[in-house]
Amino acid sequence: MNKNEILQELIASSEYLSEFKLKVQGLIRLTSDGFEAIELETYPRSWDNKTGKPALRIYPIYGRRFDVLHKWFEPFSFKTMKDQRGNYTIGFDGEMLNADNYFYFPQDGSQYEERFSLLKEEVEKNAKAVFTRYATVEDFYHHDVQPLLDNEISMLPNVGADWIFLYLKSSRLVDPRDYPVIKNKIMKQVETMNKRGEPNVIEIYPKLNEIFKALEQ
Repeated sequence: MNKNEILQELIASSEYLSEFKLKVQGLIRLTSDGFEAIELETYPRSWDNKTGKPALRIYPIYGRRFDVLHKWFEPFSFKTMKDQRGNYTIGFDGEMLNADNYFYFPQDGSQYEERFSLLKEEVEKNAKAVFTRYATVEDFYHHDVQPLLDNEISMLPNVGADWIFLYLKSSRLVDPRDYPVIKNKIMKQVETMNKRGEPNVIEIYPKLNEIFKALEQ
């Protein structure tokens, strides 16, 4: 079977996954505030060590997006609109969830039912865990941003730039009283990344005053 057939079978065989729609990358469910997505990246020319056979390797990623954290930033982004609208607020793979990362389907069709059953079980379990934990913007803030108040900036990402404005926007929306402290810690990291030459930060650094004006008005 190919990726599309496996995706179709996931939808057909799972009450939970039947709520999702098929898309090129995987499965998506629109929400009132964004979307929930289960991407299935595939590697057709992989190898299954357990059977010693060529195999299709599937790598699921679970992403949650809150539009309110992204859309305000669109005028300042250097990315295409298509890329911006497809971005996740938060994303996890199996390893990050202490679960299986890869699933192998031998090209000769052997062990298909067994492998599909495992894939379905893991995808359902992991999707439910992520989408329950991150049901709201408030959840995102409390799990990923608020801990900054009690921790050093070493816990912050040190690559990319999108996270900067997701964190700041969620802070402004959920708990504006703590926004100045959150902003101060994040800006220390931004300065470090800019001096180091982080490409994404270099792109947005000259626009920071304009960005903060839009964010804080």
